[in-house]
Amino acid sequence: MPSFDWTGNVCFVCGSIAGGLHVRFSGDSGEVTATTVINPPHQGFAGIVHGGILASMVDDAMWHVIHQQDNDFPVTAELKIRYLQPARIGEALTVRGRLVSYRRRLMAASATIENSRGQLVVQAAGRFMPLADHEPRDI
Repeated sequence: MPSFDWTGNVCFVCGSIAGGLHVRFSGDSGEVTATTVINPPHQGFAGIVHGGILASMVDDAMWHVIHQQDNDFPVTAELKIRYLQPARIGEALTVRGRLVSYRRRLMAASATIENSRGQLVVQAAGRFMPLADHEPRDI
């Protein structure tokens, strides 16, 4: 992956902040993946991962695959999510982000989350735009 300051990263999904998800993505400029287990503080209904947590995970996966293109630091312009079934607390979830298109002013990606049985839980699509005058050290 392009350089990224993981130690100073304050992102809720992929950062090292207390209370965050601590998800670590790996991959290349076409696809990134991560597997994680979501614990009870991040549930909605009893035993079910909160939908906002799942939305954050797919958004972050798409950001990471776009970031790989040119060390860009884009922001989300549009996020479409389809929840297909509940994700269970304590179950391993695999999130995958894929690059769809990369243009300097608008980038597109897709993402999925699968449960430990390989069943699709979430499908997402997003469009991202560059963050004007952003310096990576601010992340």
